[in-house]
Amino acid sequence: MVILELVVILIVSVTISNIISHFVPEVPISLFQIAIGLGLSLVLGVHVDIDAHWFMLLFVAPLLYNDAWRFPKRELWELRGPILGNAILLVLLTTLVGGYFIHLLMPQLPNSVALALAAVVSPTDPVAVQAIAKRVKLPDNVLHIVAGESLINDASGLVSFNTAIKATVMGTFLIGQAITNFFWMTLMGLLVGLVLGSVISWLRDTFDRVGLNDVVFHTVMTLLSPFLIYWTAEAVFHASGVIAVVAGGVLTKILSDQHIDARNPEISVTAVRTWEIFVYLLNGIIFVLLGIGLPPIVGAVFKNAQIRTDEAIFYGFVVWFIVFAIRTLWAYGNQVVLYLKNRENKPTVMMAITSGLTGVRGAVTMAAVMTVPLVIKDGSPFPQRDLFIFIAAVVVIVSLLVATVMLPFVTKVRTSHDFTQPEISDAELPATTGEKKAELSEARARIFAIQVGIQTLREQQNDTNRAIIYELIARKQATITQIRRQLIGDDHELSQFDDSELRRIGLDAQRDRLQQLLVAEEISPLTFSIQSRRLERLEKLIGADKRYDRSAHWVRILTRRAVRSVRIWLSDETSKKFKAESSLAVRETAKAAIKALSDHMEKYSGDTVSHRIERQNAFDLIVAYRYQIEHEKHPDTPEQRELDDKQRMELELIALNAQRETIQNLYEQGRITRQAGINIRQFINYAETAALAGKNEA
Repeated sequence: MVILELVVILIVSVTISNIISHFVPEVPISLFQIAIGLGLSLVLGVHVDIDAHWFMLLFVAPLLYNDAWRFPKRELWELRGPILGNAILLVLLTTLVGGYFIHLLMPQLPNSVALALAAVVSPTDPVAVQAIAKRVKLPDNVLHIVAGESLINDASGLVSFNTAIKATVMGTFLIGQAITNFFWMTLMGLLVGLVLGSVISWLRDTFDRVGLNDVVFHTVMTLLSPFLIYWTAEAVFHASGVIAVVAGGVLTKILSDQHIDARNPEISVTAVRTWEIFVYLLNGIIFVLLGIGLPPIVGAVFKNAQIRTDEAIFYGFVVWFIVFAIRTLWAYGNQVVLYLKNRENKPTVMMAITSGLTGVRGAVTMAAVMTVPLVIKDGSPFPQRDLFIFIAAVVVIVSLLVATVMLPFVTKVRTSHDFTQPEISDAELPATTGEKKAELSEARARIFAIQVGIQTLREQQNDTNRAIIYELIARKQATITQIRRQLIGDDHELSQFDDSELRRIGLDAQRDRLQQLLVAEEISPLTFSIQSRRLERLEKLIGADKRYDRSAHWVRILTRRAVRSVRIWLSDETSKKFKAESSLAVRETAKAAIKALSDHMEKYSGDTVSHRIERQNAFDLIVAYRYQIEHEKHPDTPEQRELDDKQRMELELIALNAQRETIQNLYEQGRITRQAGINIRQFINYAETAALAGKNEA
């Protein structure tokens, strides 16, 4: 009963902090949550003791999994150099150099404890930075780097922290043993995360194939994933559960984005909204718990004969300045290296300071410091545990306050843009069963409505949105194909929609054109080899069972992409040259396929059902090829992607509105049943919600 009451108190506290934050938006909500926690401790005498392992499992695992799921993989790849540098090298530099200076500052802290303190304050908190970015215009690359590095520096920082804590508990610190333990925990955690991420995606696909599309089941399964991955890595393999959760989250996100199927968008929307609430509560509860735990810690520091309270606060400020200075100097050094390499964008101190200020510490740091054990192996108290936690709390609070106050002056630009918009997976409309007999079945009505949406999109097409139009049309055509395959029925009926011959015609034309490009020396042998293998893989999918294991398929694709990157790196080709040749090959081979399909369709000028279906299948493929061409021609910059996202959402909403009106007209004409209309409108409503949340559903 006590636990239940505590949970209610914590949730109510987070809710109150949210209300206060709406009236005082200039102050980070984390500070209100800490203040409420202080009030609970001082006024109501609330006291909380949580086991360290349980705390990591309950708080850190889901927070990191959510960060890994939400981060856009395109930016993660494009900024991989700065992100990996900040997340690994900067963390190690902060741990070693910061630990050295912390030990000089506070000799009463053993070396291992000083290293642990430096490690635990090294991870950044993207949630706090994004909250500040609502009011302050930060450079996009700075935001993406902070978000990207947080996925990995949480892991690298916590692994370093755990290594130093274990060394303190055991009473010995051998650098060789520490390095060995670090690599074992990292590599094994990475392996466990990737394997379990693949298994979870495979299970979701398996449940889809057997028709288990229950929203509650999928949502619960998603919520349990980080706990399962973390526990398996820590308890079974004695590896880093943090690394495992991040790896599993990233892989699951990538595999989920690659699924082009008839999955219910209700699953995507419900899962994302549930995660938003869950993670919001976890973030808030951590800071409330910090506030609850501060009075006992301050009291212990006050009673500490070795150090005065004002000295402890001063040390907290100095530790923050140490990590801030290291991050700022690192950012400036990166600018210098890039300038010497490209001779563009001269280094500026203000940009380095901006990067330093975005290194806000937050929930992960506080979750970790609360896991510091009370005693070490010989039974004696953990060295300066209260001082350790107190300084870490001061660093978190100071980093929040300084960033809130200083970033507006450093950037000198305000914005109302919301950078916290969630990102959810690309899912298609689901299949349903149990249709009622009517002039139009529910399946055919859905197909008809989507076709009206496609026609509406064609009417909106112009030179600036052609690529997006083709993308949306291709997505909706894929949805129609899935509905036909899953709802229309038996094998005889399915055979009418078999487009295997058309796909082979397109692939043969692509191979011929690819060979011509090689002979004309417009592409290199490496590009020819990789593009040929791409066509071979597409050919293997022709006529294959439509219920193949998508997760295993995309794991193989990701592996091939990694091997391809290594081949490019080892060859004489530059990445820029290879991308240009690959883009040329995709465009030219797609044009050849379109011409071949157009020539083939001249044989089907009749008006029979089979001829109409054949023409429709060919048109669907031509649209897909046109999208490939437009996609390769379309500029790919952060500004253009932001504009594309806005246009994509607007166009999708126009199409969905046309679909909704079509369903209403069909119902009013008596061509569909009332229940069928309700079911289809529900699909459209969920698709509209998903589009407004940042992704498109057909």
